[in-house]
Amino acid sequence: MSQCATCAHFRSPFSRPDGNFAGGPFCAAFPTGIPDRVYENGVDHREPIEGDHGVRWTSRAGEPYPEYARL
Repeated sequence: MSQCATCAHFRSPFSRPDGNFAGGPFCAAFPTGIPDRVYENGVDHREPIEGDHGVRWTSRAGEPYPEYARL
């Protein structure tokens, strides 16, 4: 499971305003699509990542950063 699933900024591809479901999941940090290395937990997005517009992982509903996503 992706760290993105527990982030308050995460959006499903089915909620894309342009209707391009094939564009994959997106968020405030990556409005055109979350990079694979982020979505697949290759990097910890509590830290800055080039191109994230200053938006980082933020807990949804007070949940801690998921243990399974720790590098």
